[in-house]
Amino acid sequence: MIQIANWLLTRKCNLECEYCAIVRDYQDKPPEYPDMAHYYKNEMSTEVVIKALTALKKHNPNMFHIFYGGEPLLRKDLMNIIMFCNVENIHYTIISNNTDAVKERIYNLIRYGTVKGFSGSCDPILDLLLKSDSDKKSLAAMRSLKEYKNFVKDVVAEITIMQHNQHLLYEHVKNLSMDGISSSITFIDVAKTKFYDFSNIRDEELLVSQNPVLAEQFQKLMDDSSLEIHMKDQLLPLIWQMLPSNLDCKIDRNLHNISIDADGSVRLCLRIRGVMTPLCVNVAYPETFFATDFSIKPEVMEAIQEDKRKYCKLCNHTCQLMSMLVENNTSLSDSLIHTEKRHDIVN
Repeated sequence: MIQIANWLLTRKCNLECEYCAIVRDYQDKPPEYPDMAHYYKNEMSTEVVIKALTALKKHNPNMFHIFYGGEPLLRKDLMNIIMFCNVENIHYTIISNNTDAVKERIYNLIRYGTVKGFSGSCDPILDLLLKSDSDKKSLAAMRSLKEYKNFVKDVVAEITIMQHNQHLLYEHVKNLSMDGISSSITFIDVAKTKFYDFSNIRDEELLVSQNPVLAEQFQKLMDDSSLEIHMKDQLLPLIWQMLPSNLDCKIDRNLHNISIDADGSVRLCLRIRGVMTPLCVNVAYPETFFATDFSIKPEVMEAIQEDKRKYCKLCNHTCQLMSMLVENNTSLSDSLIHTEKRHDIVN
């Protein structure tokens, strides 16, 4: 059963980060993959998104939806999508680059309706003197997330750890927790082949491996009961085990996690578009995905299995760990959707 749906609501973004291949064409693009013009022209309409959300809810009412981009706040209809989710009690978070350029859009979203979940990029600050643009962005992101706590039920800092900032992980999470902000900890990942179209990073030497510095940071995180870390006790040990990029998500055996591209096609996963899966499954036509009882069609699983066998070289996608955990232990569903933080909305 699908536990998490990752949505690339748009390929448009206010940034063009070198490491991101989602918002621009990239070198060595497979001929089977559309160019960026295709995604701009064929972006899902509001009606298609709502139709798909309705079908996915029938498959699993407790599914957790993660609205990515590009930058999802650039969609003019995002409020319509969020209002539908609120009315239908659909669990979600919006993942934003959380820059000043989209801050007005965030407040417009908040102003016109309840937002259950908001996740913003917020990495550790290397130099307290703020000499670099990245440090200035991180400080601004921390301040913004603290402001949003007044309006959003579940505010989460999306933290990406790399070799140069791994020694700051514990202090960063501690500072965020003191402000009542939960942390979602991820590690830098790479594009292992040309079929990994989420990232432009190819140098595997940049991956963070198990090492004494990081081991000490993880131990501090585990020992400190005051920290707010999403699914901490379950996730951290598994994250450690999969480093540097060795997760086998096993979606070819049990499709617990799906990713939907901006044109409505279903990808193999968030990291890899795949070839067969997008051809046979499109959320604009739920009948291509689900049988009449809203179970997953066998031909969908066959496409997933073929794409995974041909193109997957493993990864470190934390959301795959979350959905695997819930699939194996349904009592963790409340932890996944942060029910304890959203009690007055969800229930």
